[in-house]
Amino acid sequence: MVDKQNGRAPQDIERLSIFELGGKLFGLDIFKAREVIPVPRFTPLPNSEEIFLGVFNLRGEIYPLVDVSPVLGLARKNVGSDDMVIIVEDAAGFPFGMLIDKIHSVIACSSGDMKNARGMVPKSMEKFLKGVLPHRDIFIYKLDLENIYRAKQILAHF
Repeated sequence: MVDKQNGRAPQDIERLSIFELGGKLFGLDIFKAREVIPVPRFTPLPNSEEIFLGVFNLRGEIYPLVDVSPVLGLARKNVGSDDMVIIVEDAAGFPFGMLIDKIHSVIACSSGDMKNARGMVPKSMEKFLKGVLPHRDIFIYKLDLENIYRAKQILAHF
């Protein structure tokens, strides 16, 4: 079955949660994001990597809080009261909180619209992206959550 409006098969369309981090827009498959919450009170853990901010309690569940900015080659994020946290899950179902600047929207896009990240982003960021989506006059960087989860800085704490 083909959508008459855009000529694409419905299974070719994916929805991305768009959020801002370090002045850039990133997209995450909506099925990977459980929920978005304001930054909760968290407990820092001593002797941990700088990206591992600590742990927090959400409705009786304990989650690690991670700043993925350094993994993506961005400046380390200072936690502010206006920041948000996306609760995400890896393929094995392990949840963690990812610190972001703010959430923007959800967009629908075709996998055919996605460009290869190679050459469009710094080399250090390439392996953490599934692609780059040109959207209006900006780029949205689609995160590869599995590769982010496997980053040595994050794996050291899980």
